[in-house]
Amino acid sequence: MMEISLDEIESSNFEKKSALSRKLSTKSEVMPLKDLYYEIDDKPPWYLSLLLGFQHYITMAGSTVATPVILGPLLCMAPDDPNKANLISTIMFVSGAATLLQSTFGTRLPIIQGGSFSFIVVAIAILSQPEFKCPTNLDKITDEKEREEIWQIRIREIQGAIIVASLLEVFIGLFGIVGKILKYITPMAVAPAITMIGLSLFKKSAEYSSRNWYIAILTILLIVVFSQYCMNVKLPIPFTKDLTTGKLIRYPVFQVFPVTKNTSFLLLI
Repeated sequence: MMEISLDEIESSNFEKKSALSRKLSTKSEVMPLKDLYYEIDDKPPWYLSLLLGFQHYITMAGSTVATPVILGPLLCMAPDDPNKANLISTIMFVSGAATLLQSTFGTRLPIIQGGSFSFIVVAIAILSQPEFKCPTNLDKITDEKEREEIWQIRIREIQGAIIVASLLEVFIGLFGIVGKILKYITPMAVAPAITMIGLSLFKKSAEYSSRNWYIAILTILLIVVFSQYCMNVKLPIPFTKDLTTGKLIRYPVFQVFPVTKNTSFLLLI
């Protein structure tokens, strides 16, 4: 009798858990998250994945290319120096290699490992030292090897500083120091740090934006409008058909592709 009673109790508990699971599942279907069209466990179709990947690429390409463009004058490189293309090619190649390693053997985050503006602030501080000031007769130097040596000396100093900083990060991550530091690093500490990085780069961004303020301001406005105010606007997709209503399928294009829409609009202008 005791065994039959225990079986009945276990069966009753299982039915209660199953009912609760179905209830939660139904509730999640009725009240989905409105901020995310695709959640963490969702798998978009392959053609949407290609478009989302392209959007991620054009988002990071600007910031990645901006790194050598900003540091070029501080490295004493002429505006038409062909070596600037070598720097851009190098950082794009390394970003791709780091992304493949991170997405295959690392934490597998769905991000591209691009350049960081955090190191730009430190690089600007290093290159602002008196010993790294550009020579006054830079325009008169015609020997290509001599001009290359001028900016290569400076970039070697930056590389050494980045290597030391990277080794420190490896040490912190390897011995689990991050878990202890997170007790003291709150959003109140992170937000001012990110703000200071942005403010320190404001002079450079304003300098490049001043070449065409119309495009710069329009880019900011379109990104804000598309991603924040048009996220719930669903546009009809041509050549599609909803099997239940017989109408065109509507899709939240602005929510899923804010950067792509913004870039396409600016290219048309």
